[in-house]
Amino acid sequence: MIVVWWLVGLLALALFVYWTIIIGEGSYFGPWMVRWIYSRGARVYDGVRQRVTATDAAELAGTLRAALLRQPLAPALDVATGTGRVPLLLAREEWYGGAIVGLDLTPAMLVIAREKAAARQLGQRIEWQLGSGDDLRRWPDATFGLITCLEALEYFGRPRRAVREMWRLLVPGGTLIISTWTPRHARKLPGKAWTAAGMTTFVQALGCIQIESRPWQPGEYDLVIAIKP
Repeated sequence: MIVVWWLVGLLALALFVYWTIIIGEGSYFGPWMVRWIYSRGARVYDGVRQRVTATDAAELAGTLRAALLRQPLAPALDVATGTGRVPLLLAREEWYGGAIVGLDLTPAMLVIAREKAAARQLGQRIEWQLGSGDDLRRWPDATFGLITCLEALEYFGRPRRAVREMWRLLVPGGTLIISTWTPRHARKLPGKAWTAAGMTTFVQALGCIQIESRPWQPGEYDLVIAIKP
């Protein structure tokens, strides 16, 4: 009987570690754990996410392009940029004249982002900055025409503050694009994951009157797209 309980305890511990580290990516323990996990996984991150990012040209680039068209000269900011997924897509739009900034909490991820930009001869187009997504005080109000935050908000220590800050930084007519978990997927991360309905309500309280959500990566994520009046 002791052996059985020992095995049950070991299984419970394994499930807890999987839930907090793999699904929650350390977010329940704070930003330091998130940074630690991504620091260790930076070199394999793109390989792990390849199945998802392979569809970006077809399923994400068009949404970004439509947002850029509203503010073709204003800078763009990608919060929690990781290895530069969104900035590298934006930099491919040769007609777009705005500056592109990628912000991330983890230095090791930004190293990969810089390497990828240099390899594609896009290094001069993108500025990489180290910092937390819920502390954007380095920029004044109405700085960016487009702000994105994909597959990241659920791991922030202060997500509501982060969204308020992103909204503050948008110019009038600028676009905020945030990914949220589908309701079924969000049940895996209680108290952390946002749904499109919850994000819509929150952004409306900030004064947004033009907002939509659409499926993205079916079964896992939706995109919430809000335009600042």
